[in-house]
Amino acid sequence: MIDLYLPEDVQAMDRRAFARGVDPAALMNHAARHLAQGVLALAAERGMGPYGLRVVLLCGKGNNGGDGLAAARHLQRRGVAPTCVLVTPEDQLGEDSVREAAALRRAGGRIVSVGDAADLGEALDRVLRDADVAVDCLLGTGASGEPRGPFGVAVAVLRGVHDRGCPVVACDLPTGVDAATGRVPGDAVVADLTVTLGAHKQGLWLHPAAEHVGRLVLGEIGVVDDAATPVARVLEAADLPVLAPPPGPRDHKRTRGVVAIYAGSDRMAGAAILCARGALRAGAGLITVATPRAAADRIASAVPEAMTMPLPDDVDGIVAGVREAAEKAHVLAIGPGLGLAEATQEAVRRLVTDADRTVVLDADGINAFRDHTSLLEVNRTVDPGGRPEGRQLVLTPQAKELGRLAGTSGHGAHARRTETAVEQARRFGATLVAKGPRSVVATADGRVWINATGGPALASGGTGDVLTGITAALMAQRRDPESVAAAVHLHGLAGDLAAGHLSARSTGASDVADHVAAAALELGI
Repeated sequence: MIDLYLPEDVQAMDRRAFARGVDPAALMNHAARHLAQGVLALAAERGMGPYGLRVVLLCGKGNNGGDGLAAARHLQRRGVAPTCVLVTPEDQLGEDSVREAAALRRAGGRIVSVGDAADLGEALDRVLRDADVAVDCLLGTGASGEPRGPFGVAVAVLRGVHDRGCPVVACDLPTGVDAATGRVPGDAVVADLTVTLGAHKQGLWLHPAAEHVGRLVLGEIGVVDDAATPVARVLEAADLPVLAPPPGPRDHKRTRGVVAIYAGSDRMAGAAILCARGALRAGAGLITVATPRAAADRIASAVPEAMTMPLPDDVDGIVAGVREAAEKAHVLAIGPGLGLAEATQEAVRRLVTDADRTVVLDADGINAFRDHTSLLEVNRTVDPGGRPEGRQLVLTPQAKELGRLAGTSGHGAHARRTETAVEQARRFGATLVAKGPRSVVATADGRVWINATGGPALASGGTGDVLTGITAALMAQRRDPESVAAAVHLHGLAGDLAAGHLSARSTGASDVADHVAAAALELGI
């Protein structure tokens, strides 16, 4: 797993390193070496060698600028022709930057100061005109809000350079993005490669910041210590066989997980089909779909591996039928395609509040609680560490549904997606998946995962139904919130593989379901 930290946590790591006797100059030199290596690697990918490579580094007055000045020396030693451009007057440079500027000049390096230029944009355009690679060393994690003054001008120029096809490398983070929240309050640099230093920052993995980061690599400088506590994590492919172990030779259909699904309606039988197919391809051993009579035959025909339980139209009959279908199930998934009929919604509320097993609640299952969120605020048994025991609740809302749960707008919930996911997971004693680009998984005990798989191919109706089935299957096999994070990762990879065979434009939910098996094979689960 990749550990993620807030910028202030990384700054605290630096301070503790200095307190242990680490020389700030040595730390900056180490960071600069990583930045220089990133520049050379990106140039090599574009077919450019180091000798005579024209690299222009735009440097601010703080440590980010100091990293750029120090990186120029490393580049120069490799035969590169670097130019460091100071976008503020040189007398405003910090102590570290002054030291690095002097060292670069002693080494014969080129420094251009444009901070006093009458037309800063024109001056920057002129010096960047023939650059092979541009490097953003303007502002670091200490900055906040939209870049203003000379930094705003420099960001606009770098955007133009990138649009013209010149590759851009960002030092630590692209100027203009918030490394804590992932927000982009105004204009921001768009990088092809970001070399983040010391430790991964949470915000760089979240949208919309992730759209500016390009490829993200970590420059290890040895500051992460035992006092550092990550605020979130990212699953890697190697984590999945641990979280979702492949079936063993002694497994049978019941040990592979028994899943019951309450989904579908006369007009939306497809949602139940997609959910069942997701559960099937994620390895569930037994699947029963409880659904209105009008949809049962279509579901049985589309997913012959699943049993069906036709339901009547009245509340008591629905509840009794779903309970019968779920009698021996490890997990009950509720929601896809149910619709908003009052009898259905009342049945959902009764099933969830009285459930004696793990419930995965999605779509219209969540909508059943839009004016009844207090019913979800039940006391769940937790262990001494605050983790839920026994019956668990998993919520998988998209932005509007998350907003309804939180009592805010969908836009407001999405803008604070990580914070909102954590707040609502704790409120409901649940594991919550805030769906969207880079979905966020939060647990009642405060654990957070940011998902790095998936993309535009998942922006299609029904893909969430597939995720509900995958989540139910993995939770049935291993009832731990980590299984939910694994399900989101698997689902995203299935979307990526589907888009690779088709295109993001052409991929539909059925294609995602069809590629779950290939994704599982690739992950070794």
